[in-house]
Amino acid sequence: MALWTCWATGLGLMLAVSLVLADPGWTITPAEVIAQVQKQYETTGVFKTRFRQESRLKSQGAGDTAEGILYFKKPSRMRWEYQSPAAQKKDVIVDGREVFIYVPQDKTVMIYPLNQVMRSDLVMRFFSGMGEIQRDFQVTWQRPYAGSGPMRILLTPVKAQPELKELVLTIDPVSNLVQALEFTNAYGDFTRMTFTGTQLNVTLDPGLFRFTPPAGVQVVRERM
Repeated sequence: MALWTCWATGLGLMLAVSLVLADPGWTITPAEVIAQVQKQYETTGVFKTRFRQESRLKSQGAGDTAEGILYFKKPSRMRWEYQSPAAQKKDVIVDGREVFIYVPQDKTVMIYPLNQVMRSDLVMRFFSGMGEIQRDFQVTWQRPYAGSGPMRILLTPVKAQPELKELVLTIDPVSNLVQALEFTNAYGDFTRMTFTGTQLNVTLDPGLFRFTPPAGVQVVRERM
């Protein structure tokens, strides 16, 4: 389940921030930034970005890194293509009803019902326009914003949950995009995801969000 936890928690928050600092004396709050993030996402709906995922499991005392491309289309359609290193190649596809995790080298696909994922994964609900960040999280500055450079916002769950202890967003006010997210869980595991080359409102092939298991692949249906 470690693979699923890293993906499900790290789905996310790769969206634009509609933010203009018109007056150096104007003070913006982290809650206002988050509100603008969600508002902008609701009008964007489709994007493509490159990601780099760095994970460290406290129990193993070691970490790993993977890179690839993320595609998203509202509502609830995603495709994560883990491209490197070769040993970690896999695809994670969300078709609006189910979640498929396909590992070619293992000739295995794991399938999860999306409605169960949506109940447990607040980030997925946010992408789909159903998250209420300011209800579910305490929103504060991770460090005070001085009016220049990246913004860092700390999200702490109001209700304790083992899979997510805290989430930090790094937002670039120049490009108006989320540059990175970092999260830790109650077990001390850490994941950082950075995003580059983000393209908003792109045209995506609908086939990206469909998955048919190839011949000879073992299908495992999970019940969360």
